Amino acid sequence: MQKNKYQAELFKNRLQKRFKHLSKWARREGVFAYRLYDKDIPEIPLAVDIYFAEENCIINSSAEKKAFLLIYLYKRPYEKSQEEEKEWLLEIEEAASSVFSIPKERIFTKLREKQKGKNQYEKVNSSKNLMSVKEGECLFYINVEDYLDSGLFLDHRPARSMIFKEAKNKKVLNLFSYTGSFSVHAAKGGAASVDSVDLSNTYLNWAKENLKLNKLFDEEKTRLIKSDVIRFLEKAIEEKKEWDLIICDPPTFSNSKSADVFDVNKDWLKLCLLCLDVLSKNGRFYFSTNSQKIKFDEAELINSSPKKIRVRDITKTSIPEDFRNQKIHKMWMIEEDK
Repeated sequence: MQKNKYQAELFKNRLQKRFKHLSKWARREGVFAYRLYDKDIPEIPLAVDIYFAEENCIINSSAEKKAFLLIYLYKRPYEKSQEEEKEWLLEIEEAASSVFSIPKERIFTKLREKQKGKNQYEKVNSSKNLMSVKEGECLFYINVEDYLDSGLFLDHRPARSMIFKEAKNKKVLNLFSYTGSFSVHAAKGGAASVDSVDLSNTYLNWAKENLKLNKLFDEEKTRLIKSDVIRFLEKAIEEKKEWDLIICDPPTFSNSKSADVFDVNKDWLKLCLLCLDVLSKNGRFYFSTNSQKIKFDEAELINSSPKKIRVRDITKTSIPEDFRNQKIHKMWMIEEDK
């Protein structure tokens, strides 16, 4: 169809322009996985991430890095037949392949729609093809084939860098730890200990492999804890445990069988207050969410907290250069008001 070819050409031109701009920035910053395109053209509702994998997963390998593309198709506001969509995507993949000279077997397309509960982490394939990608001084295993997400949330790259810089000699707690990317940065940054809490065995095992990849796994210093986060915090309060640096990036919604229903829009205050209860004196707590509907009330949190705290919205500085979508997440830094 002529319309498909026209849109594929528009997409191709936009990709070339963005890559020309971002590749210079990425080389300068040592970034090997970044977002190239995110609904830049309304009629082409896609997000495109590029990953430059370490050859053979060897740390500091000087071998040429292979490029992979992950293309997300956002759910359209109108119906399009499966056949039409397939034809359109073939043109789109062809355009992307020609821009980067990437063979089609290294281009993966997923449907991105609003996810609830476990759906956001559901398997869509079972190839188990892992590759490693470098970020700062750390390496991460990613899987662009089997899950909706690759295992590394690219929009939190600046936040991970902050954690790396702040973690030295601190007790760190990573809640809803997913594949442990914050944990790896904290451990690499010299944390005294890092506790990663998640309800999924799959992601705790993935976090373990990420720690091992960076030669950081230690059963005493980098603990991996399978637990519902709310229950974990309540128990930690009873046991009078404390951490110096807390990262909490919960899913918007979760209804796991082994935990209570969690809705960040309703439960954010309770969650934040529990975190503050286990935050050490002079500690720092980062709270992040990708919910667009959250009514995070700084005054309510300050007034509800048993400690005198200050809350700073750091969203603007936590969104990386490669993300045009400035609403990809929101982030706050919370600490004691001295």
